[in-house]
Amino acid sequence: MLISVAYFDIGQTLGTPRLTPSLNLEGLDVFPYVPDILNNLKNQGIRLGIISNTGNDPAETVNAALRSSGLLSYFDEGLLIYSSQVGLEKNSPEIFDLAAQTAGQPPENCMFVGEDARERRFADQAGMRVCPHPLLALDVAKGETVHYARLTAPDNADPAAWRSMLHDLGVVPVHVAGRNGEILYAILSGRAVQDIFNAQFTVQILGKAGQPLTSALYLLRDDKAKRTGFMSVEGQAQTFFERGADADWLLASSPDGILVALPGDRSVEEWHFAEAQHGHNLKLTPDPLLLQPFGTGPGAVAADFVSSTAAPAAAAEEPDETVMAALAAIDAAAIQRYLDVYAGINALDDEVGTKITSRHIRSPDNLRSVAALARDLERIGGGDFQVRLHPFTHEGSTLYNVEAELVGSGSDELVLVTAHLDSTAANSPPYDPSDDPAPGADDDASGVAAVLAIAERFKELAAASAPRRRIRFVLFNAEEHGLVGSKAYARAQAARGEPIVAVYQMDMIGYNREAPRSFEVHAGYLPSADVQERSEALARRLRDLASRVSPDLAEAQIYVSTGLGDRRDPAEGRSDHAPFQERGYAACVTSEDFFAGPLRDSPEPEDNPNYHKNTDTFVDTAFAADIARAVAASAWSTANL
Repeated sequence: MLISVAYFDIGQTLGTPRLTPSLNLEGLDVFPYVPDILNNLKNQGIRLGIISNTGNDPAETVNAALRSSGLLSYFDEGLLIYSSQVGLEKNSPEIFDLAAQTAGQPPENCMFVGEDARERRFADQAGMRVCPHPLLALDVAKGETVHYARLTAPDNADPAAWRSMLHDLGVVPVHVAGRNGEILYAILSGRAVQDIFNAQFTVQILGKAGQPLTSALYLLRDDKAKRTGFMSVEGQAQTFFERGADADWLLASSPDGILVALPGDRSVEEWHFAEAQHGHNLKLTPDPLLLQPFGTGPGAVAADFVSSTAAPAAAAEEPDETVMAALAAIDAAAIQRYLDVYAGINALDDEVGTKITSRHIRSPDNLRSVAALARDLERIGGGDFQVRLHPFTHEGSTLYNVEAELVGSGSDELVLVTAHLDSTAANSPPYDPSDDPAPGADDDASGVAAVLAIAERFKELAAASAPRRRIRFVLFNAEEHGLVGSKAYARAQAARGEPIVAVYQMDMIGYNREAPRSFEVHAGYLPSADVQERSEALARRLRDLASRVSPDLAEAQIYVSTGLGDRRDPAEGRSDHAPFQERGYAACVTSEDFFAGPLRDSPEPEDNPNYHKNTDTFVDTAFAADIARAVAASAWSTANL
């Protein structure tokens, strides 16, 4: 039966809200496929409404953003349910009950389309039909089943052709894998399943029909099973079987880990496997742009970049005296100043005597950290940085990334300097993330401090001569829950068509107690040789410039993926650079030396024994400053090519 009313969430469903640091709505960047979907639903006689948590923004502000984005006219004025107006949020079935009453329809005649599984679960409890993505809305409205699936194209198939076909069938991708990107994890309707079977893809339906409606998909990396190897029975799958019904959530296994559909009332926080390494969880979020062939769209700009400027990495120019002097100020004291604030040693600037104890997304200090970071970037920019918050919803909560942009002088292209702002102490059980300390000094206050110190120096350099390309400083949230914030951010940038030519991520750059002072740069991306080539070019530039600006460091260890034997970048897909690579952008992550390799004679790695513990308080700030200078030199060079 065709439903009568379809309600949509706004943020990350219809588009990406733009917020000021004071959380005021500036506008909405609409996802490109949304207008056609809304038009098709209206043509079927379905009334359209909105159910949205709107914070402190009044209805007039939200409507103005929808109007300027061209969406307001699609919606029935009487079906706009805003939390700021009705005094309810999407944290119970109550607001969905109200929405059905407002529509004058029984709940079963209404549908809620939203990106967050917890909110969809509440809508389902209210009796509504629910849909995990707008591209599936018409099929769900008609009563079609919805499935998780793993699709594999033949080795010799043209990627552009088969990806275009899947797009036309309404397949919603959530993850790309395989040696050449030939494996696609996706959400699709029963109608599309029939066509894909007939088209001779290898199709594996994962889990039960309807499971995507009220669950979120995760890849939980089983590093213990990976260590013990093929045919060993050691691993983490028993974690689910020991909990009885939890085994129903297991969908599949792969060399990358365990694929799990977590119900909307459960959190990935419950799973922190033994021997978990960096990037232990990955949330697989829907994004139609993952079907865009690599080397097209904004990635094409970056492809020109690698051929014209980045390929001869050995020819990286010597920084001039002005640049060298500015970068020299990124020293141990500069790192320490910010590290002490965000690792909870010193008070936040405008809250004398008040210190943060954790940056975990469930801690109230997370939002206070976000506000403080925005203030720091506004102060550093002195009016020259455009500072914004980037909101996204995860497990029923609104979280924020922080960004600050320095305008370029001659190009619209972008260089990103990034780190993640959240922390965890899950390796210090029993651990209550809402109350217990998680200082995260190395992971990743060291990266946060580096981003802020680099921003200071780039502001100084730009005052004398603006960079040719734009530079954006971005601090991602919810990395510890599966790269959630960076995935939401990368999806938004790709949807806007932002021409990002480089992403320089820093994740744990401060632990070093034993010689040599070695560090790593990870650029591997097996699904696309083009993306990996461009990412490796960034890594090689960073390596070469590090020898000039931080001569006390050992030569950077560069990791790439070949797919031959065990030769795969161990950090591929495991830090906040990965969502950008997945969308065709060049990106690398720089870290202390915690993985073996990449060569047989590489130094022995030096693991941080405080990883994800409440004892993560030590940072060698001189070492972190050396790495930060190397990243800064490479980012500034890239921005001026």
